[in-house]
Amino acid sequence: MHLVGLASELMATVMAGTTTLVAHKSSFAFPNQQLGSSSKPSRACIQKEFLGSPCRGGVSRSLSSVQKKKLQQLDSALGKKVSAMAAVGADLKEYFVSLEQKTDTSKETVLEFYVHEVRIGPGTTVMLNAGTGHHELKLPGYGSMFVFDNDVREGGSRDSKLVGRERGHGSITDEKFKEGLQLMSKITFNEDSQFGPGSLSFSGNVGGAVAPYELIVLGGTGNFRGAKGYAIVENCPPHPPAYSFHWRVHLSH
Repeated sequence: MHLVGLASELMATVMAGTTTLVAHKSSFAFPNQQLGSSSKPSRACIQKEFLGSPCRGGVSRSLSSVQKKKLQQLDSALGKKVSAMAAVGADLKEYFVSLEQKTDTSKETVLEFYVHEVRIGPGTTVMLNAGTGHHELKLPGYGSMFVFDNDVREGGSRDSKLVGRERGHGSITDEKFKEGLQLMSKITFNEDSQFGPGSLSFSGNVGGAVAPYELIVLGGTGNFRGAKGYAIVENCPPHPPAYSFHWRVHLSH
């Protein structure tokens, strides 16, 4: 950040010097002792004088060779100041671009796994526990609430390696059930899995009329501390009462 301070100081100095040079140039072209306050020329008149054209209705004069030489020197100095400002601007741009590249340490990660649930019978992992059709999964409706504790496995087969668990709850929040289940869930990965140790929390809708479903990554712990991103969830071919879902989680952390 030391370079930024130096650059700011240099730019301030250059700008002050440029202002002084412009003032000097104006004083040579229009010295106050020759122009009374009542005959002070307009901005347009000053521009014309600098270009060598007399002002209409204003005061016109020819500059001496000494004054012309001095003005040429001031023009040269002014040009150098402007060039210096352009160089500082270019250096600052390059510096901030490199700084951004160095400080952007986030990494992109894509996780793939399968969530398995059993809806009825032995080993049930999801339960309707409140609302319409209480304790009967065949009769869910608007206002129904579910809780779940599902397996998270490497593959779509129920005998693939267990890598964690998905626990949470969800509710049916639209009367026509088009958006499916609005859920809040947390997937905790086993320490010995390729993802652990750590967890990720999600929010969104699944089981609606339109698939795949997209969930928000709310955050994470362990390996995923500070994570953000999204998950794409797709239905796999069902094998009632067992159902599975393919998850692709896109993270930056």
